[in-house]
Amino acid sequence: MNKIYLIRHAESVANTLGIYQGQTCDTDLSPLGVKQAKALAIKLKSEEFDKVYCSPLKRTLLTAQAIAGFHDRRIDVITDRNIVETNHGKWEGLRKKEIEFRWPRLYRLWHIDPENVKFPAGERFARTAQRAVSWFTKISAEKGKIAVVTHANIIQAILVHVRGHELNSMWEISVDPAAVNIVETHSPARITVLNETGHLAGIRADLSIHAI
Repeated sequence: MNKIYLIRHAESVANTLGIYQGQTCDTDLSPLGVKQAKALAIKLKSEEFDKVYCSPLKRTLLTAQAIAGFHDRRIDVITDRNIVETNHGKWEGLRKKEIEFRWPRLYRLWHIDPENVKFPAGERFARTAQRAVSWFTKISAEKGKIAVVTHANIIQAILVHVRGHELNSMWEISVDPAAVNIVETHSPARITVLNETGHLAGIRADLSIHAI
């Protein structure tokens, strides 16, 4: 059995502007996000992680480096493109209001039937979920305590898989910036912590502004 910490990156600059980031709108952490990353790192300081994985994007890498930097012993951060955010294609770099105006049907579909969404000039979301779940299944066979810093949609896809639910139920799961989710890989795997934000008292992000 191992314990996998699925952690969303801290708030980014693009989050504060309601912009879809995907893979190409790669912004730094916001001032609030910097505070969140530090609070997250302090919370996890006593956890003896065997490995820290993250998406190669700036917002995830900065969050993972904050976690690793607060440990007494050296922990290398391992980047992996299998847990990178979905490719939003032409949506990337645009505000959600503009996307809703230009692609009204697809925007609605994304919020009710993500399994059947293909982003314009981007990735089919079912493919995103497939690569994320395949990667999670692989690391579930590893021993020890593993931190994974990634994106909300990646975490949601993995958690609905662990629950044995359909991908379209992913919006039932809230994932705050810098929140912690824990999966213990018993047979079967089970979620023991869901969207833990106690360490973010006074510094939680306003999700109504973010593009999801």
